[in-house]
Amino acid sequence: MTHEFDTIIAIADELEISRQALNRKAKRLNIDLSKKSFTDKEWQLLVSNKRKPKKSTSSNYVDTFTAQQLAEKDDLINYLKSQIKEKDKQIDHAQQLQLIAEQRLTETNKTLIEYQEKENQPKKGFWQRLFK
Repeated sequence: MTHEFDTIIAIADELEISRQALNRKAKRLNIDLSKKSFTDKEWQLLVSNKRKPKKSTSSNYVDTFTAQQLAEKDDLINYLKSQIKEKDKQIDHAQQLQLIAEQRLTETNKTLIEYQEKENQPKKGFWQRLFK
């Protein structure tokens, strides 16, 4: 059985390789592409040498590296979240202390005002205090 094609590009498309790669492969295997018709043996040689996509170790490295970076970023995010929670607690505590300080200041001001009012009242003598 023969395999016939109209163009060299059709052969390259069938093999899923570029035209330049097909020309290099045919030259290496001593196959004449100009006839555009191939015997089963020639066709099997062209097909069997079809490159298979390699699993790149660099892509595995990139995947591992990316996963490691993501894990580090997740750890950093969790750490920062805990820091934010801690700072929120500190802010709440500071606000409570500020409120307590303001309340004490208000009480102290009221007490001071009461003492000032007592000071501003005319002093009663001994006999006036005794005989109200």
